[in-house]
Amino acid sequence: MQGGCERTRVRSSKPAVILVGHGSKAKNFDGAMKSVAHALRKGPYSSVRRAYLEITTPSIPEAIGRAVREGAKEVRVFPYFVLSGRHIREDIPQIVAEERARWKEKAKIVLCSYLGYDERIVAVVKDRLRG
Repeated sequence: MQGGCERTRVRSSKPAVILVGHGSKAKNFDGAMKSVAHALRKGPYSSVRRAYLEITTPSIPEAIGRAVREGAKEVRVFPYFVLSGRHIREDIPQIVAEERARWKEKAKIVLCSYLGYDERIVAVVKDRLRG
């Protein structure tokens, strides 16, 4: 409580977005993901946050919890991963299932498909190969 008044939050009908990266000890490792998050903030979302599976904060549960406490009725979790390994098949789905159960009375938690393959990515790779 600040100044004797409690801040109330208006529940948003727009979904919140959590971009999930792996996490790293390396400095500035997530520059590309920060740029994507910044660009998405211009879209139809109540908020766009980054979260990390390990090493770096905030964790996925922390980011989801913050979005829900700030009034999001729906939180879309987007794994910003290109490859489908254990993290995509097991770890992230398990975390999202736990958060879905935790917040079921307050918000819908949706696990989106990971970045993976898309023909548009091929175009970027071709462009970069040209130098």
